[in-house]
Parts: sequence; C-alpha cells; structure tokens
Amino acid sequence: MAYAAYREPPGATPAVRETAFRVLDVTVASVDACRVRRALAACEGAGVLRCEPLLRASAACEHAAPRVRLMVRLPLSRYADVLHGVLACVPDGEIGPLTSWRLHLQRCGVAHGG
Repeated sequence: MAYAAYREPPGATPAVRETAFRVLDVTVASVDACRVRRALAACEGAGVLRCEPLLRASAACEHAAPRVRLMVRLPLSRYADVLHGVLACVPDGEIGPLTSWRLHLQRCGVAHGG
C-alpha cells in the first residue's frame, strides 16, 4: 500500500468558523474511484462534490493508470471515518489538504461563497 498525504492535522491552524463542512482532495486511479465513492456513501454527511480526471500520471502511484481527483465534502467530525474508508478500499493514492468550504469555493471560482 502506498499513499502520499499532504495535510495539516485538524486544529494545527486557526479554525475557520464560516461553516462546519470541509473539503478533502483524494486522488486515486480512475478504476478505484467507484470503490471510494461507495466507501464514502457509508460515511454520514460525506459526499463527492466533483470528480476531475487528471491527464498526467503521477510518480506517487505504483502504476501509470489514469487517475482522478475526488473533491470530498465532509463534516470535520467525520474526518477520521472518511480517511479510514478511503484507506481501507483502495491500494494507493494521494490524500490532499483539508480545506475550508470558503477556500474550496474560491478555488472553484465562486467569489462570494458561504
């Protein structure tokens, strides 16, 4: 099993209080995306907001299979459940930073999200 994780632990930075939801980027081989979605369906309050195909293979995965980035919306209280679900169902991938809902909307080009 190989994973690359890039995140700050919850509570390491000042808490953003605009909403209880956070967004986590999870990058896996495209053939594993369905398994990840099923695992997330078992996590109360979590869901996939967006699934982006990535055109370039990354050295972080064992193979050069096409990959996708899943943007997962979750309540902060379900963070451990989401991580456990993803790690249990797919052999390798990347777990990105946990970002606030506001930062996610800004990243997607929504100027005044809340």
